[in-house]
Amino acid sequence: MTIRVEPHWATLPDHAAEVETVRAAFIKKYGVEPDGVWSAPGRLNLLGEYIDFLGGSCMPMPLPYRTYVAGRMRTDGVLRASSVQMPGDDRTVVVREIQPGTFKGWFTYVAGVAWAMNHEGGRDIALPLNFGADLLINSKVPVGGGLSSSAALECSTALALLDLSCPLRAGCSATDALPSDLSPTNDALRARLAQVCITAENVVAGARTGGLDQTASLRSQPGKALVIDFRDFSIEAVEADVDQAHLSWLVINTNTPHKLAGGEFAARRAANEAATAGMGLDYLRNALPADLSCAGLSEQQAKKWRLDLVDSTVNRALAALDESADKPVFPRGWLRHTLHDMTLVERAAYLLKNTELLGATAWEELGRLFTESFVSMRDELCVSRREIDIAVDACLAAGALGARIVGGGFGGAVMALIDSDKLQHAAERVALAYAQRGFAAPEFLPMVAGQAANRDL
Repeated sequence: MTIRVEPHWATLPDHAAEVETVRAAFIKKYGVEPDGVWSAPGRLNLLGEYIDFLGGSCMPMPLPYRTYVAGRMRTDGVLRASSVQMPGDDRTVVVREIQPGTFKGWFTYVAGVAWAMNHEGGRDIALPLNFGADLLINSKVPVGGGLSSSAALECSTALALLDLSCPLRAGCSATDALPSDLSPTNDALRARLAQVCITAENVVAGARTGGLDQTASLRSQPGKALVIDFRDFSIEAVEADVDQAHLSWLVINTNTPHKLAGGEFAARRAANEAATAGMGLDYLRNALPADLSCAGLSEQQAKKWRLDLVDSTVNRALAALDESADKPVFPRGWLRHTLHDMTLVERAAYLLKNTELLGATAWEELGRLFTESFVSMRDELCVSRREIDIAVDACLAAGALGARIVGGGFGGAVMALIDSDKLQHAAERVALAYAQRGFAAPEFLPMVAGQAANRDL
């Protein structure tokens, strides 16, 4: 008898309804109307893991799942915050008394943004001395799923605090329209806010990530993937219109939460930074040629070229470390993965920019790049786990062009690129595989084009 397990699909958020929901929750909590509502998306990282802090390029796109913040200005220097997801866990702090290491849990990311705005935001971003705020937060980004829920909270908070503080700034009245200044077209300001949020994550939350998530949340463009060069945080938007190829993204929250503040992530980062220093480079990306697109090469030629390049570069890096008196010891695969993923991102960007020229073969190769990255994360970086492996295998068995881990691994989410007609079948295969093994039921996330962080009300 064939067993069929019905997959659980999340509800695609209705943006207007979510704005109204957080507004109403604010009124219920604080008894007054909020001054505004701001939101920021989680991100789906198509390629490029463990390389943003090494100067590599990554390829994220915004999710339709967002964190919403309703806020009202205070003039007593007090910051209060409540979360729909954490009832009863209300937090209050004097903004000028915030210090790294003071908080735990979700409020760390809120308070961390206020601290970072004051410590490195610059005069036009630092909060006025008497500024405070009441905030109400409602997140639709799955927590611990590798979809950057923390960055969505940081970025929505940053927009809210900057906007709310406008009336207290010199030369800025309560009627000034900061939303126009914070619009997605003002990329320079958003790039600075992203750096503030990165500092909040690194210094206050203690997660030494490289800035991928905050940059994607604040600087994304709808319906496009960003290619972010983390040597200078420059961005290039590339079309990722899967609909025109009759393809879909299948995003799976495996319900195996991951945490990146622990030692496993830090050890892999430290190993790659040691190799970078051993070669005398500012960024590990600079150990590779400037052009990694393999333009004009066949898929087989491109794959051989990048694998040969990665192996030779790893050999050079390890040889340089051998000359060090305090040579760090780490698996070769940790270094091999990061260099490998750097080559994959830039080949993928080339394919996406040439889908009209290359046709279906571009999408097919792109899918195989995703799987190639997954194998590297599983076998070289060693950050997968059985639930992740089973989900990827089930997607590929159902006809996906490719599938991989999203985020830092050790749990989290899986994404697959698949023919739209096979989407439901793939979800059923994954759900069945999980049920047969007694895993927690996965959640399947509908995926449409997301928007960058913005003011909504």
